[in-house]
Amino acid sequence: MTTATAFTLVAWTVVAVVLWPIYRDPAFVVLAVVSIGLGCALALAGAIARWPAWGTALAVLAAFTVFGVPLAVPSRTVYGVLPEPAGLLDLFAGVALGWRQLITIDLPVGSYQALLVPAFVLLLIGPVLTLTIAVRAVRGELAAIVPLAAFPIAVALGPQQPLLPISTAIALATTLLLWMAVWRRHRRAAAVGAAAAGDSRWLGARALASGVALLLVAGGVGAATVAAVPPTSDRTVLRTNAERPFDPLDEPSPLAAYRASFDPAIADDAALTVTGAPAGARIRLAVLDSYDGTVFAVGSDLVDSESGRFVRIPTRRDLTGVDGDRVTATLTVQRGTGVWLPSIGDFGAISIAGEDAADLRDRFVYNAVTGTAAFVGGVPVGLEYTIDAVLPPRPVESLADAAPGSAAVPAITAIPEALSTWLGDVVAGVEGSGPRLQRALDTLREQGYLSNGVADDEPPSRSGHSVERIEQLVLDRPMIGDAEQYAVAAALIARELGFPSRVVLGFGPIDESGTTTFVERDRTAWVEVSTAGSGWVAVDVVPERREIPPTEPDEPVPVARPQNAVPPPVDDPPPLEELAPPEIEQLDDPAIDPFWQAVLAVLSVVGPVLLIAGLIASPLMGIAAAKLRRRRRRRTASDPAARILGGWRDVTDEAIDFGVALPQSATRSEVAAVIGRPQAMVLARVADRAVYAPEAPESAEAERVWATADAVRASLAEGRTRRERWRAAISPRSLRRYPERRRTTGGRAS
Repeated sequence: MTTATAFTLVAWTVVAVVLWPIYRDPAFVVLAVVSIGLGCALALAGAIARWPAWGTALAVLAAFTVFGVPLAVPSRTVYGVLPEPAGLLDLFAGVALGWRQLITIDLPVGSYQALLVPAFVLLLIGPVLTLTIAVRAVRGELAAIVPLAAFPIAVALGPQQPLLPISTAIALATTLLLWMAVWRRHRRAAAVGAAAAGDSRWLGARALASGVALLLVAGGVGAATVAAVPPTSDRTVLRTNAERPFDPLDEPSPLAAYRASFDPAIADDAALTVTGAPAGARIRLAVLDSYDGTVFAVGSDLVDSESGRFVRIPTRRDLTGVDGDRVTATLTVQRGTGVWLPSIGDFGAISIAGEDAADLRDRFVYNAVTGTAAFVGGVPVGLEYTIDAVLPPRPVESLADAAPGSAAVPAITAIPEALSTWLGDVVAGVEGSGPRLQRALDTLREQGYLSNGVADDEPPSRSGHSVERIEQLVLDRPMIGDAEQYAVAAALIARELGFPSRVVLGFGPIDESGTTTFVERDRTAWVEVSTAGSGWVAVDVVPERREIPPTEPDEPVPVARPQNAVPPPVDDPPPLEELAPPEIEQLDDPAIDPFWQAVLAVLSVVGPVLLIAGLIASPLMGIAAAKLRRRRRRRTASDPAARILGGWRDVTDEAIDFGVALPQSATRSEVAAVIGRPQAMVLARVADRAVYAPEAPESAEAERVWATADAVRASLAEGRTRRERWRAAISPRSLRRYPERRRTTGGRAS
């Protein structure tokens, strides 16, 4: 019982270590220690008092109810101990709902809401089942199945980058193999008595050695496979494909409603108040990185874009190692912003003011790739909240010296032809990606004029940012638009030159620190460009407001490229996929054959299942291998008398494995009578003569004995079902008997 308890504690401690990256909070450590200890105590009490199964289940339910709220829902307790009624509701609801909530929220979750409940269920019920099976079941080694099944569950609930994946797997496998070896040793010792205790220890050691060898072989094959054919994608866990609580593609593009902010009826209304942000800081509403030719959107439904994956933030994000200045800013939303929550810098934590702060906090979602926050269901007007964040450092290089960065963004295939032509003329003769981008953006600002097209004294300016509208922007003279068109044009220009880019909608930059109130007409848009040295760099591309010259309709600016002397043959237009810059578009690796991709996908699913099945079946395969080795050793013994005795023992061992109850204190003839086969009586007499006759037997006689032994063993299997034959093949009953090196007398080990 002591050994079983130690095994249970170690195995479930390994499972708790696998669960740690999900929580990373002292509350989880307390829960793990108490839950594992409590589960072992309940299992031991049930074994000592011989509780029935329903009695143990009632005891577990009572412990779950009493300890559940303080351990798993600590925010719903009085003085940290007494559960509130709402805490009990959260506790039992978390048993069913906590698993789904856990895979749709950003990690770590700490003690947020009732998300500790899944860990409490695993670490309380798991040790109870494990130790109960170990000390009360006939086959106690089956207890290893419980932590073995919990381990992949804990891994699947965790992050894509687990903590010590190889070390924890080896630790658990070693613990389970040790337990099975020790348990089998105790069972053999109880069966053969104290006289054979030393030999039983050797058998247990051999079983452990075979299990460890199997583990090493399986690990070596797995490591060689990964080295030869490395995985082509990131590790997949449950949260990888979980349905997210917020999909930005269900919402209209926030850039499409940009022009509405300049309606004279609302243009001067206060929209947002910011306190505590330093000068130069920008307030972002939404970051848009995919373009379908009609609107810029957040994320893409054509590729698995990380910018479109919003998750709930339970407590705070770990900003350790993030460069920049720490800032705490308070924001008050005074006009509706839809679902988009104004944010600043790299988000760390949020604190919402008001009586309904807890309910509002549950609606907060965030995308760390773009630094965009949102409220499921919409941001309420009057919302006041405080954000802890890190403002990115200033770029270490100018845009003219920059090289394209490696940020992943959805590919853009809809590039206006007129924009490509204009860009080719502007950057002609300029060498280098950075200088070409700087020249294009400077020219865009120089040639462009700003007009929102809503005031009576402004020239007409259409809203929208479709391909047709951007073409009109670069074809018209003068070039007239507002932040909506210029930001989109600049983002497309950057993509054409190989720079990953995205459009940002928001307010700023802030003129001076302190309290700043933005009105609706202060809303603007800018572009962010990914560079190799400074990461994402914000670039203002909206021209300064200045007097707009009259339109020149009769003298359009030619935009056609110079024609070749001999026009090239007309080909079909290339597919849209080929128009995107190759360094930005995210495609599958063409170097791997689709057949092997399918094989690797199957292996990624089937491989772990086969490995677990192999670990579970390894004791059974070890038993069958030990029997084959014993038979071969007996059949090939150098002494003919030893071979004859080996043939007799092989028959009695086969009978024992088939469930024949042989007498323990009987002669060989009496044992043969119980076996009930005529050939067995002949083998008994030959074995007696080999032991007691003065002359040594001949080798030919030993061969005839083994032929007869094979016939007896075959006759024992006749008339039995396939299940009975398999059960006899893997039965360990005969392995508990006398070891091979001992002398025998009268069919029994002496």
